[in-house]
Amino acid sequence: MALIDGPAFTKNSWLVVGGIILLTFVLFFYLPFLYWSKRTTAWKLWAFDHVDDVHELKIVALQAHLFPLYGSAMDQLQIQSTKEREQWAKLQERFQFRGNFIDDSSIPAETNIYFSKLELSLNILLGLFISSIGITALYLSSIKASTIWVKLIGFAFALAPWYMIIATFKNLLNRKPQLTLNKTGLYTWDNGLVPWDVIYDIEVTATQRRNFIKYTLHFKYPGGIVNKEITELDTNRNKLERLIRVYRGRLNSGS
Repeated sequence: MALIDGPAFTKNSWLVVGGIILLTFVLFFYLPFLYWSKRTTAWKLWAFDHVDDVHELKIVALQAHLFPLYGSAMDQLQIQSTKEREQWAKLQERFQFRGNFIDDSSIPAETNIYFSKLELSLNILLGLFISSIGITALYLSSIKASTIWVKLIGFAFALAPWYMIIATFKNLLNRKPQLTLNKTGLYTWDNGLVPWDVIYDIEVTATQRRNFIKYTLHFKYPGGIVNKEITELDTNRNKLERLIRVYRGRLNSGS
């Protein structure tokens, strides 16, 4: 509007606008990006040079968004000196070899993972809350003239959550482990025990679902593909991935 409908810009006006744009770019983009580049570069050069297992560090650090993947667009855009880029490229040689397995004595010989009572209880309370909103809407529509659409919406809110409530309550009463991990393999309630030596492409993924994140364990084996949701289990992504690495490591190292 200033350019089209306002008065014609003088040379000094353009200099002022250009100066403001340049200052804004430097203060709010270049300097923060420079700080982020130098901090993440310093950390990754130190961390990957001192850690024993660079493969495990890479998995955890990428999930936490501590640094961009080597060779990616963001890695190329980072502001780094020639020496820093040479050091980072040199450290990539460590990824050609598997690190020595370091066991975690805090992890038992076998781990059973059950449904999370807290997570399921919160889901039931949420369902009851939504249902109560629908019941309240139906009550208010009965004592005050309302359109059919208001009654239908209230009816849907009152009844729809009960499918989730009943299904969640059944899981709450389930006392059987949904996942069992040991150095032999991985047991799931749906697929039974699958040995580690036939499992491949195993990962835990996160999918955004409206206002919450759904976590799913994926892996393949000669018998098929397993997709096991772990959102309602008493574990999380980092813990489960740590268990997988430790138990597979125990098998491979013979410990």
